[in-house]
Parts: sequence; C-alpha cells; structure tokens
Amino acid sequence: MDEWAEVDPARHPFDAAEAADVIRRLAPPVPPAAPVPRPRQHLDEAAWAASREADRLASDWNAAMTDALMGHYGRWAYGWHWGPRSLWHYFSQIVTSGPETLTRVAAALVDWRQWLEEVAERFDRLLPALADAALAGPDAALAAWEAAFAELLTAGSAWAEDADYWYGPCRRLLTWLLTAAGLPTDRGVALVDQVLAPWLTRWAYLSAADVADVAERLARDVVGRDPGALAGPGQSGDDWPDTWPHGWPSFRATNRLPRP
Repeated sequence: MDEWAEVDPARHPFDAAEAADVIRRLAPPVPPAAPVPRPRQHLDEAAWAASREADRLASDWNAAMTDALMGHYGRWAYGWHWGPRSLWHYFSQIVTSGPETLTRVAAALVDWRQWLEEVAERFDRLLPALADAALAGPDAALAAWEAAFAELLTAGSAWAEDADYWYGPCRRLLTWLLTAAGLPTDRGVALVDQVLAPWLTRWAYLSAADVADVAERLARDVVGRDPGALAGPGQSGDDWPDTWPHGWPSFRATNRLPRP
C-alpha cells in the first residue's frame, strides 16, 4: 500500500463503533491458544513441534482475517496488524480465547484507522503549504518539502513503539505524502527507498541529525539537486505531473522522460 489513495480515510467510510460486531461476523474460527512456552532449554522435540504448529495455525488465521477485513472495508484494512502501535503480532501467543482474540483484532483495526486519520489531518495541512511554496519559487519549495519530510520522519519514529520498527511507518508516511501530492507511485517509492537505504539496517531510532539529513536529501531529489532551480531534464523532479501545483493531485505526467 504505497499509494495514499488506497488508505485515505476520506475515500473509505468506517464506523469504529461497529468494528467489533463486523469482526465477530467476518472472523473465521479462532484456532486453539498456543501452549504456554517453557524455558528454551527445557523444550523437547514434541514441544517445538507443537509450538511450530500453533504458529502456523495462527499465521493462517491472521491471513484469513486480513482477507475478510479487506473484502469488507477495502485495501486500507490490510494494515490492521502492523499499525504504529503494537496491539497485534503474528506470533501465536497473541491468539488466546476466541472472544479475547477478536477483541484484540477490533482494537488493532480501530487503532490503525485512527492513525490514518491523524496522517490525513497532517496532509490536509502540509499539502496546501507545499503547493503555495511551489508557487513562491524553488527555494521556498525546497524548504517546504524539507520541513514536511522532517515532520513526518519525527512523527513516524515517535509512533513506532520499538526502535527496530521506525522504518516502516517512516517509509509509508514519506511515500504517501509524495503520492498524495501527485508524484507517480513507482517514482515516489524509488525516491524514498533510495534515500532511506543507508539507514535500513540501523536498529535504532533516527537521531535529529539523521532526520535532517534524510529530509534534506529527499527534498533535493524531489525539487532538484540545484537549490537555486527546480529540477530540469534528467533530474528527479521530472516525474511531477504537469498540473502541479494547479489542479493537484493528478496522476497525469506528460513531462516524464521515457524509460530506457
């Protein structure tokens, strides 16, 4: 789900008060709870086999639950099990009694939706500011994009409860902003993946210096390498739709260079 339109709450109705009832109606039978794990050194082969089977059943159930939610709500619901706050995991230990499991699913789905609504509120503020900055000139555009990226990186890191998992929320936020502004999805994904690559294997939150570095690099890739001019032929900015900043978002980009 790299395109903001796929998860934009404005496009996908949702009633949090009805979520628990919907999930109880859609859910496949909940598998048995996993056996209580014992200290690793005491696990014999039978215990390991039981644990692996419980993991398999829980994973299969998780996939079936996800398919059911997507069928009812749309593709945005896919993220219910990897929201920024860790209310759900694939691990079989999270599957307990049937009622408790479904309650946790509902809580995770509502939490995911609330996060998307928070993101939408940010975008409602950031996107008009970016459009105004584009009209003001390249230097203003560069500064506005850099500030927007820094804000999203800071928010994404704060939302991730574990230092190992900052990358997912940050990557999604940056890509969603670019696609919401009208950049083609494949180009937005490529830019974000390229700029985040040096930090991919760092299992720690981004420092303030890291945030500033990533934000500056990505802003220059979006606007153009030369801070005194918008991107010209052969620079990253060529993929902007020819309607930017008027009439955005638009996925029409007649000014794109042909691919080799």
